[in-house]
Amino acid sequence: MLRNKRESTFQRVKQPALVLYYYKDEDHQDQTVKVSAMKRMFGQLATPADQKRFIAIPDAGDHVIGSYIKSKDVKKVEEECDKFAGEILKLNPPRH
Repeated sequence: MLRNKRESTFQRVKQPALVLYYYKDEDHQDQTVKVSAMKRMFGQLATPADQKRFIAIPDAGDHVIGSYIKSKDVKKVEEECDKFAGEILKLNPPRH
């Protein structure tokens, strides 16, 4: 029942969506949130395919991919956010 409720919630989401996550291989991946659960949720979003992105950050090395304290690849996170903002949201991302 809970799974169906979550699925119906995700199916109501139609806004652009960006999911960035730590995944390098089976041994090196997010240990806080299951990558398989993120993939399942992403697939349930009603957002049109051309308005959503699911991108691995393999060199992040941690669940907290956007933190210079934890992540080993904040630059890639920033690049993907800027790219999404420009290409999908049609915003002019700031120059770093």
